[in-house]
Amino acid sequence: MSYEEFLREHIEKKLIKTEKIGFDQIDKVVGRAEKDLQVSERLLSIDEGHAYDAAYTAMLHCGRAFMFIKGFRPTTNFQHKTVVQFTSYFLGEKYKALADRFDMMRKNRNKFIYEPWKFNISATDAKSALKAARGFIDVVKELIKKESPQAHFKF
Repeated sequence: MSYEEFLREHIEKKLIKTEKIGFDQIDKVVGRAEKDLQVSERLLSIDEGHAYDAAYTAMLHCGRAFMFIKGFRPTTNFQHKTVVQFTSYFLGEKYKALADRFDMMRKNRNKFIYEPWKFNISATDAKSALKAARGFIDVVKELIKKESPQAHFKF
């Protein structure tokens, strides 16, 4: 699917909309993702499930920042899934494993939040999620900088 087809399909389905978001706001959202990673690290020894959730949330924030730099934002419909689809599309084959991990973490986080009696997150799962989130955020931060090299991000 071409770039134009992907965007047209998601706009027609009212999953995304165009919106100009300032560099300062993008910087703050990425900063929030970094804080989420710190929270995840601190929670590892207290609560694996919430550590996993914080790692996923870090990825979600960074994925949203990536959408913002491209001039889009998710609408109210299926926001998490839309962010995952958008970032997966634009990350491409080079980062397919990271994008697939983001989607898996989205699904697991949903089970953890809405059906915790059916889903257990181990310390190993939480540590792996934190590592994946760090890798994802590092990649997305570099792509954001490349997308707008004239911007002076603090991250």
